[in-house]
Amino acid sequence: RSAAAKVESGGEAVESGMADAGPAPLISERMLWMALAACGSALLLAVTNHLTQNVAAIPFLWVLPLSLYLLTFILCFDSDRWYNRWLFVRLGAIALPALAYSIADNGNIGDLVPAIAFFSAALFVLLMICHGELARRKPAPRYLTSFYLMVSAGGAIGGLLIGFIAPYVFNALYDLPVVMALTAFVLCWLVWRETARRGADGKSRISWPFALAAGMAVGVSVFLGQDVYKNIGHARLLTRNFYGALVVFDSRGSQPMGPYRTLRHGTIDHGEQFLWPQNQRYPTSYYARHSGVGRAIHVLQMQGPMSVGVIGLGAGTLATYARPIDNYTIYDINPAVPKIAQTQFTFLRDCFAPHEIVLGDARLSLERERPRGFDLLVVDAFSGDAIPVHLLTREAFRLYWRHLKPDGVLAVHTSNKYLALGPVVALAAHEDGKQAMMIEYDGDDDREEAESDWVLVSSRPGFFEQDEIRKTDEKIPAIAGLREWTDDYSNLYRIMK
Repeated sequence: RSAAAKVESGGEAVESGMADAGPAPLISERMLWMALAACGSALLLAVTNHLTQNVAAIPFLWVLPLSLYLLTFILCFDSDRWYNRWLFVRLGAIALPALAYSIADNGNIGDLVPAIAFFSAALFVLLMICHGELARRKPAPRYLTSFYLMVSAGGAIGGLLIGFIAPYVFNALYDLPVVMALTAFVLCWLVWRETARRGADGKSRISWPFALAAGMAVGVSVFLGQDVYKNIGHARLLTRNFYGALVVFDSRGSQPMGPYRTLRHGTIDHGEQFLWPQNQRYPTSYYARHSGVGRAIHVLQMQGPMSVGVIGLGAGTLATYARPIDNYTIYDINPAVPKIAQTQFTFLRDCFAPHEIVLGDARLSLERERPRGFDLLVVDAFSGDAIPVHLLTREAFRLYWRHLKPDGVLAVHTSNKYLALGPVVALAAHEDGKQAMMIEYDGDDDREEAESDWVLVSSRPGFFEQDEIRKTDEKIPAIAGLREWTDDYSNLYRIMK
């Protein structure tokens, strides 16, 4: 019995030793480990950047992709039953082209919930493929150390590509198209390794799965390349920094106003100016004369000189309203914006009023300053398509009241594709005993006047009874359960459209 046990034990040891040894992974296999891991982490960051900069600046939209990344990693390395190659490869062949289409033309999904659901589903499928193939390709135990080292190195490379290299090498936000194209070719390489067969002459034969994968990779890459070129190929200026990517480009326009120049941040226009000299001082985009801020300025100008504060410079369009007797103070956090406004547009150069640009976070700048005594304070600081939350809290509004005259007017730009910001402003005004009205303007395409929503807040006697205001104001619908935002509390889900 003892001898038999020794023989059995010895057999198990030999078997274990053979399994532990296994064939040494080839260099190409190690490179594939690294490439799959790099694609996973790069997709995570690129999709997160796209969602938070071009869909909505919601914290949940960077938590969600990270959760999906960790979930797919856990599932794939927990057990091989979670990753069904037959299913996920086919889903991936659908997800990549669909994702390419969704980001083309500055976004083809207009509603927030479907956009989040689609990007989450596509990211989940692609991450399952990357992590599932990694888990399937684990080597013999003795090579696991090098395996996990290569996986870690690949993850770091993908993160560095998007987080460090892209902002300094790429002059616009085409991180996601680049990562998608690279992912498509890595998956194409994977299919080649899995399906390549050698003929009688020893040469590799192209299989139909590889041909399909190669066609998809090339098609996705060409489609994305054309879209990137269409968006930025004719740009006058491209620049990118920590605060995002800025593009300046010219368009033909229509008669009688002529061609115009646009400043765009991500997918959102931040100002337009007509190029013919006779039309250069015409207020365009969200700042048209019939917009909420245009009407407010007109009413206040009839009552004498104005001191105006503006949070968010953009192209400097509001400077067209300035008169020699007025004074303008403009706040902007992005150091690239004032340079562009002063070199690519003439709004500031032709401004009739004395004006000052204060660089830095507007709220911090206002906190450091003594009360300015503004007649009008305009809050128009965009991050992609959303006003930063810290500019809509109780503490922020109390700061605005401190810098406004007792009868001053606060104009908050609330145009947004996904979030109803008007009720947030109205609630803050109500809490401080002020009246709020929304002015919606449908725009005029022939004059490059965009649709806009502005909320005007004031306790100025008679201000909201002025014909200019009264005939256009809209009731701001209340949102059940909405609480006033503070520096410690905000709820973006409650105000989703």
